[in-house]
Amino acid sequence: MNPRIRRIGWLVFGLFALLVVFLMYSTLTMGQARCEVTMEMAGRQATVTAQGATEADAIRAAITGACARIADGRTANILCLDTPPRAVRCD
Repeated sequence: MNPRIRRIGWLVFGLFALLVVFLMYSTLTMGQARCEVTMEMAGRQATVTAQGATEADAIRAAITGACARIADGRTANILCLDTPPRAVRCD
């Protein structure tokens, strides 16, 4: 096999390995804040736990998830997202 092709192959393999390591590291260190949010709308209630880089990100993600569960349609989802949470607990 041509030595030049072999070197290019190892270079591509090394770059791919670095990409995999970076993706694993960024995924594992992302969730520094963890929050549980309870939302209530039109007699329906949902509690969702989410993680985020900051506490505000975790709360927003949990609100979005809870509203997706209890809101029927786009308009109701927008109203839900504008409603303050019934309960918020962060670790």
